Amino acid sequence: MLVLGIVALLVYAFWPMLTGESTEAANRPVVEASPARTLVEAIVVQRRGVPLRAEATGRLAPWRQAEISAETSGFVRHRHVEEGQRVPQNAVLLRLDDRAARIEMQEAEAALLKARIDYAVAMRTDVLPVPADTMRMARARAALLQAQIAFDRGELSLVELQRMRRRFETERELAGVDRGDVQAIVSGLVQAELRLERARLALSRTEVRAPFAGRVASVDVEEGQHAAAGDPLLVLLDDTRMKVEVDVLEADLVRLKAGARAWVRIPALADEIFEGFVHTINPRVEPATGTGRVTVVIPNPQGRLMAGLFAYVALEVTRLPDRLAVPSEAVLVRQGQDLVFRIEDGRVNWVYVTVGERSGDDIVIREGLRPGDTIAVGGHFALAHEAPVEVVLVEGNR
Repeated sequence: MLVLGIVALLVYAFWPMLTGESTEAANRPVVEASPARTLVEAIVVQRRGVPLRAEATGRLAPWRQAEISAETSGFVRHRHVEEGQRVPQNAVLLRLDDRAARIEMQEAEAALLKARIDYAVAMRTDVLPVPADTMRMARARAALLQAQIAFDRGELSLVELQRMRRRFETERELAGVDRGDVQAIVSGLVQAELRLERARLALSRTEVRAPFAGRVASVDVEEGQHAAAGDPLLVLLDDTRMKVEVDVLEADLVRLKAGARAWVRIPALADEIFEGFVHTINPRVEPATGTGRVTVVIPNPQGRLMAGLFAYVALEVTRLPDRLAVPSEAVLVRQGQDLVFRIEDGRVNWVYVTVGERSGDDIVIREGLRPGDTIAVGGHFALAHEAPVEVVLVEGNR
């Protein structure tokens, strides 16, 4: 058995030599594994206008809002809206109990009818005195004109001017020029018409209507609840566009103009950026802070923006023309120097650059790059010099 084991070992050891396999293995070519390529995002550098921006923070507010209050007292009979509902202008939001107001209007209509009858009878019988000589009215008018001229020159007091005006009005009434108007007052017709107007106004106040189209918010009343005059009922928001008021440093404020572009970033909406414009600029700088108030308007056609959302705001103070600029994420710092990764033939090369103005997401490159260079803007933070990369081009201009 021992002899057989030794023979087996010798055959195993010399088997490659006997079969020639060792020669084939030695002559087989060695295939080197290619280095892994890192996926990077890149842009092609071009000259363009670069906006210089001032940055601030604020909270969104609707373009306009109104706290709707009760104009009269009464129980809420119907509430036609819910929070978040959109309503057109003049839509009925709530109805108060209007029974007492309707009774008052009916009484006013009856009183007006009686006054009209009395007026018609008086005008037909012509009970007014015969008109006086109109010459006296003409003289009073002339005197009033002279008095007005003297008053304008500072030669007559206001008391004297009013006395002359009353004299003219008296002569006018005595002349019978306004006979119909006088009889309307004597017969109570004018008073009845005013009473009916007051009744109609009181009845209209039992319907609470929307002063403008908007979205209902903060409803504070329920059906059956008693509302007193002046009690807040709900808030109406016009949020078809939003605004945000921000404080801007005076150095930027003096260069800012109405209509300038603005970018509003909303953290609550996954940092989505909405473009707007500068609507107004307060011409007064607060001495204590050295800032001035700027109002930015943002369109909100889909209603995604809500009042009160926190916002980061960037304002275009001015624009630098024809600059070679790159996104700020493209510039890295190595050993205290600014550099970018320029991509050539599938590899990245460190290129030291001299940077200029910085504004928001843009950095101006003064030296180190040329138009047409392709540089990395994403996935390049841990790359080494001459590392192989796979490039995905993205939009670089803003």
